[in-house]
Amino acid sequence: MKKSLTLLAVLLLLCLFLLVGCGRTNGTNEAVDSNGAEGTAAPVIVTDQMGREVTITGIPERIISLSPSNTEMIFALGLGDRLVGITEFCNYPPEVQGKEVVGGFADPNLEIILELGPNLVLASTFHKEAVLALEQHGIPVLVVESPTLAELYRSISLVAEVTGAVAAGEALVAQMQQRIQAVEKVVAVIDQEDRVRVYFEVYSDPMMSAGPGVFIHEIISLAGGVNIFGDVAENYPMVSAEVVAVRQPQVILLPDYHGAAETLLAEMAGRPGWENVPALQNNRIHTVVADIFSRPGPRIVEAVESAARLFYPELF
Repeated sequence: MKKSLTLLAVLLLLCLFLLVGCGRTNGTNEAVDSNGAEGTAAPVIVTDQMGREVTITGIPERIISLSPSNTEMIFALGLGDRLVGITEFCNYPPEVQGKEVVGGFADPNLEIILELGPNLVLASTFHKEAVLALEQHGIPVLVVESPTLAELYRSISLVAEVTGAVAAGEALVAQMQQRIQAVEKVVAVIDQEDRVRVYFEVYSDPMMSAGPGVFIHEIISLAGGVNIFGDVAENYPMVSAEVVAVRQPQVILLPDYHGAAETLLAEMAGRPGWENVPALQNNRIHTVVADIFSRPGPRIVEAVESAARLFYPELF
């Protein structure tokens, strides 16, 4: 029973890393509404992450987000006033307070969603059943997924287009790219063999890290670090304390989920072989804001900047 609960916890945790995404646009959206937001003179047709052709007619003025990442994206595009529904896990920015809650990430409430009368719902591939149910009620649903930074840029552009905020989307992507390039420029002076080896602990029981196919790996790389599990096949590999010790991380990043980091920090010192891990010897275990590092949204830039400061404090 305990093993089943642990596996369930791991699966739910992984869901938190798959909250938004991308797609390809096939239409245009160029008119302007009375608020100065770009509008639509003709239906916009896009292909979403589930391979569905989605038609958006008119300016979506009532938007529901089924994931925290989508919610952050909507606000970053300046469309927070159009957001009428969120999940119970949507906690940023502070302006989400007071928005109607439509359930959790894994279990959105169809009845509440229908009562809110949205003309656009942003979902993820995790919401297949909800997508089909909403489609049957004639509600446009856009499924997006962003496992990488490139996909995130495309996601922002896609959501910006279907919401009539193309200029805002372009500005947001450009700003993100500029800030990341600024970090890359600083760390570019560090030779590859001198870059710090980094272990990111996604989950502690069982131990899980990040592989090369996910945005956490990109955060580490863009910040000038070397992911010690960047050579594995899995996106979120199960690892052991012994293997981590063998790979000799110089920096360890630990997301602080619900204030549990302090307990984990104390527990790490007793792991097999960790007395010889450079990160412990040099007191370079750092807790990071879980939401910023775990959500593939606009704040990923903050994660890159934060990681770079932790890796190379002498350069930032």
